[in-house]
Amino acid sequence: MTGTQQTNARPTPPAGEGHQPPPAARAAGLVLAITAALAVVAMAFALPAVHSAPREVPIGAAGPQAASAQTVDMLERSGRDAFAVTFYPSRAALTRAIEDREVYGGITLPAAPGEPATLLIATGASPAVAGLLTQMGHQLGMHTGMPVTIEDLAPPTPDDPRGAGLAASALPLTLAGLLPAIALVLAFPRAPGLQFGAALASAALSGVTIAALLRYVLGSTTTNFWGVAGGLTLGVGAALLLLLGLGALFGKAGLGVGALLAVLVGNPLSGLTSAPEMLPAGWGALGQLLPQGATATVLRSAAFFDGAGSSGAVAVLVCWALTGTALLSAAALRHRKLAAR
Repeated sequence: MTGTQQTNARPTPPAGEGHQPPPAARAAGLVLAITAALAVVAMAFALPAVHSAPREVPIGAAGPQAASAQTVDMLERSGRDAFAVTFYPSRAALTRAIEDREVYGGITLPAAPGEPATLLIATGASPAVAGLLTQMGHQLGMHTGMPVTIEDLAPPTPDDPRGAGLAASALPLTLAGLLPAIALVLAFPRAPGLQFGAALASAALSGVTIAALLRYVLGSTTTNFWGVAGGLTLGVGAALLLLLGLGALFGKAGLGVGALLAVLVGNPLSGLTSAPEMLPAGWGALGQLLPQGATATVLRSAAFFDGAGSSGAVAVLVCWALTGTALLSAAALRHRKLAAR
């Protein structure tokens, strides 16, 4: 007797499928992972702000030597290491130091008793520090009985009196370097030359666009448009080339690591919303060695000081741009070797 033999055996599941956790457990793990990631992002952005305080902020004092020595001693004691005071022989020397971005501001003491002292500030260098110096000047006048007048050597624009526009540009500048890098790596994974050309074009377009928004929409800047646009182009280009090089050479892993460092480290430590000296000790200096921090310095220097004090930051950006270009070149060489095989 012949016939078909039926069995109750179930189909063998694909390899690994039987070891997967149930959907509810996977959903719970996904929710926990997202929550942890959000907590990390929140801490990265909140901790620098929470622990923001003046630490050895460079300021100056000018005037008669004896009176200046007394004032410097008072500033250092009342500031509790908030300020690092440098003595200048004259108001003109102190003014030059502020305009060259060597110090954030300072006080000029009168030559004769009864005359007012002059507090020199530069809001364009940092609205937060300018506010601290203004408060310090009022306290100094109350303690000494000496009238204090305030003069702003880099005043904010009438349309943006609090300097909010430049501070708010920190995240857009980070995204201007990050998003094109992600798009170019994913869209053209084996074309480093095309990626390089597109990155340069994207950086130039982003720099001019953000400069135009700061001037013509937000009113945060009024002078040196092309200097601001050039500085932003260099800053965005340095970050973009670095991220692009990491992605081209190491794939999605390199791009992911670079993106996390840019968002979680570079952006919070840029100092654009306050000042590097107001970040926790050591972190402000680290931020200035990263593309976002150097871009912040170049932006403020170009917008309010005609580029003064930005040479170090420009050098940092050039180094990062060259590093990214070297990574892209290494990726191109690897692709050529693989194609030759």
